[in-house]
Amino acid sequence: MGKDHNTPQTARTGRPTGFARADAVQAAMNFVWKKGFLAASAKELAEAMEIQRSSFYNSFGSREALFREVLAVYGAQAPDAPLRQIKSGDPVVPVMVSVLRNVCHIRATDTEARGCLVCNGVAELAGVDDEIGALLEKAVKQQVSLMERLLLQAVRQKEMPAIHDVAATAKSFVAFLIGLNILSKVVRNEKQLWASSRQFVLWLGVPKAVLS
Repeated sequence: MGKDHNTPQTARTGRPTGFARADAVQAAMNFVWKKGFLAASAKELAEAMEIQRSSFYNSFGSREALFREVLAVYGAQAPDAPLRQIKSGDPVVPVMVSVLRNVCHIRATDTEARGCLVCNGVAELAGVDDEIGALLEKAVKQQVSLMERLLLQAVRQKEMPAIHDVAATAKSFVAFLIGLNILSKVVRNEKQLWASSRQFVLWLGVPKAVLS
């Protein structure tokens, strides 16, 4: 007979079957963030989450379904998350600058040089994995749409000068953010990363006073 799913397992087998899902997903996120999605087998993910492989499939169904949850958790924790919290009428430019500063700090002080989970995933999976690759592509496109809205809001609120091509500028911002996250895996100096970011936001038309 199969094991009663309500019976706690021993320390040798890891978490009880009634595990804390949030903790397990966090553990899976950290594992995938370091190793990559394609290299992470269901067995390894289950071990990282300290659950049985059968519990992995019973709880998540597949690696792809788990990765969807991982992306949601990462999105809430990522240094660019404050951009998604800006509402109509809120200041935009100070948050943009703060986000870039935070990216520089977090990436430079990450001893494992993991970079951004989403950026890593795009490089690994876009055009390779139909399901997850498409999910990551959608996330990038949503980020571009978000930046279009925020840039327009910043211009309307006179935080920035008029922008000739908002769509192109939004793509430039997302491209810079992706590049910054990748660069940080090699350039481990926060001041150098911020110097590049500062030049970029000045190019956008952000007043120097905001950067002081």
